[in-house]
Amino acid sequence: MLNVFLDTNILLEIVLNRKYKYSCQQILQAGINSEIRTHASILTFANMAYVLEKEKIEKPLIYSILRDLESVVNVIEMNDGHLRKSLQQEVKDFEDMLQYQCAISSFCDCIVTINTKHFSQFCNIPLYKPDELAVIIDKQ
Repeated sequence: MLNVFLDTNILLEIVLNRKYKYSCQQILQAGINSEIRTHASILTFANMAYVLEKEKIEKPLIYSILRDLESVVNVIEMNDGHLRKSLQQEVKDFEDMLQYQCAISSFCDCIVTINTKHFSQFCNIPLYKPDELAVIIDKQ
């Protein structure tokens, strides 16, 4: 089974009804249907809460959204090892490096993100945009 790491922007696409919403929903639904296994770091939930607050979404709804997502993805904890490895190489987006370390430590096969440019600087596993991964999942 394909282990897929979901970058924060994938879940935000769904919640905020953005451009890639449909393909992101397909990926999440494939996880719910046990066609793939979806992973997200605990940092994703913090990042989402921050963004949703900035979007002026009410706190009770934010918590409801986060609870719903937590129930359908495998949440990866972060630890000092992730931090130490992330600090070994200066990259354009430190948060992406932390996410990558979580994906690697959980043996994810790929990362799905809208921002492949930042990850491509250091990522050693396949990177997919949501529409690309949705096509791969449909072919399985």
